[in-house]
Formats: sequence, C-alpha cells, structure tokens
Amino acid sequence: MNFRDLEYLVAVAKRQHFGKAAEQCHVSQSALSLQLQKLEREVGAQLIERTNRRVVVTETGREIVRRAQELLQGKRELVDAARLHDGNFPETVRIGAIPTIAPYLFAELQMAFRKRFPNTAPLFDEAVTEQLVAAVADGELETGILATPVNDSLLEELELFEEPFFLAVPTRHRLARQNKVEVPDLGTDQLLLLKDTHCLKEQVVGFCTAHRVDGNQQSAASSIATLLALVRSHGGITFLPQMAIEHPNKPTGIRCLPVTPSPTRKIRLVFRKTSHVGRRLAEALQLCLDPQSNALTIS
Repeated sequence: MNFRDLEYLVAVAKRQHFGKAAEQCHVSQSALSLQLQKLEREVGAQLIERTNRRVVVTETGREIVRRAQELLQGKRELVDAARLHDGNFPETVRIGAIPTIAPYLFAELQMAFRKRFPNTAPLFDEAVTEQLVAAVADGELETGILATPVNDSLLEELELFEEPFFLAVPTRHRLARQNKVEVPDLGTDQLLLLKDTHCLKEQVVGFCTAHRVDGNQQSAASSIATLLALVRSHGGITFLPQMAIEHPNKPTGIRCLPVTPSPTRKIRLVFRKTSHVGRRLAEALQLCLDPQSNALTIS
C-alpha cells in the first residue's frame, strides 16, 4: 500500500466515476483500476462496487476513504511543515472564497503573491460558504475567505475587516439624487436578492427584518453581475458590498449610496487548526490587506 493508491481511492469516491478520477490523478483508467484492485486484495475487502452505469463505495470502502483522507492530509502537512521550517511556502497554496468576494480579491491576491512570494503559486477556487468550509476542513484548500462565522471544531477563524453595504439604484431612480439614504427612504421598492445559497442574501434579509424594511423581496440572481444588470434596467434596487463598487470594473448606469444605519458583513479567513501552512497563509493574507481602504496592498 502506498499514498498513490490512497489518492486513487479518494478520487474515485469523490468523483463517483473511474474516468474522471483517472483524469484528476493524471493516470490511465486501466492503471487506476488495477491499483484499486491491488489495494482491495491488500486490505482483504471490497471497497468499490463496479457497474456499467455507476460507482458505489461500499460501507467498508467509506471507512477506508475516511482514513485515507486523514493520512493524505497528514502527509501534505508533514511536507508543508518541512518547507515552512526553511522559511518557504509550498510551491502551491490553495485559497477559496465565496462568490461575492472572489471576483474582487482573487486578481489582487494573484499580484500580491507574485510580489511577496514569487516562488509560490496560489490556486483559487470559488464556492458558496458550505462548500468552502467543507473543502478547508477536508484539506482540499489551505484557507477560505468568507463572510459568516463558522462552527467547526477543526477550523480556526481570523477576522479581516468589517465591510459596509451600499444601496444600488438606477441613475434615474428617485433616490439617485441623494447623497445618502435613510432606512425609511427605502419604501416599497422591489428589493433584488441573490439566491438562497448565498450568505449575502441572509445578511441583507436580516438587516431588512431588523429595521422593518417592507419592500417586496425577490431572489433574482446567482451573481452580483446579474443583480446589477437588473437594477440597471429598472428591475428594482439592491444592496452591494463595498468591494463590488470599488472594484476597477465599477458598475455603470447605477448610483451607489451609503445607508444609515449601515448594513455590514465581517470578512473572515478560516483554516485548519492543524495546518501550519493554513495558519501562516492566513496571516500573510491578512498582511496583504490595507485596513484603511479594505483593499489589497501590493507594494
């Protein structure tokens, strides 16, 4: 038994498909299948049920997969700890972020790493909060950037900054002539929201409930870009995080106004408590942020 065989098993269990698992592991499907058969003979139990239509992991296989993931994670952390002892990051680090953060930070993080850590390549992944937390806990990511607190004993959390939301209205909207908006000004306008998988929706709805904003609410989009398109076409109004309106590709045809009292969200980094790389990476990312502007400091 070797780590490669365990990687093949974990890949098949995750992908539920031999071909996709082989592609992920950069090996032929026949070689992967033969190695898994060898592993099954070695442990003395069937781990995978093979059919023409699907792959089924047996009950024993699920337990072996769980233990294999722990061993593989331990191997990664051992190698990474050795590199950190020499003062270096690994050759690659894996960073995730939720969809309402990723478009605004990933490019800047890429540039920051090129300047500060030229021997390390960051790999990025965009996912909703639940998927992101699971990926960090399972060792698929070193750290995740999100906007809600986590409740996982395996993970540690580092707060970065608190970010305000702004009200986005069409340039010809009745509120566009104002410099700021009071909560009572919101009236009964159609409030456009992201769909349920996005924590931004929960944060906006929570603010509206707390301040008795009675306008109609519509879960209309899976991205901020779609929300902006709908606002621009006078389909309603919406709340945007500050980073979305300060990004180089600022929304056009829309006026973004501060709201009093201001809705906010706290941006956090999460990493595994046992990961030396995750902890140091989180600290490095924190240093890459300018707390005055909530923007990445590249110099």
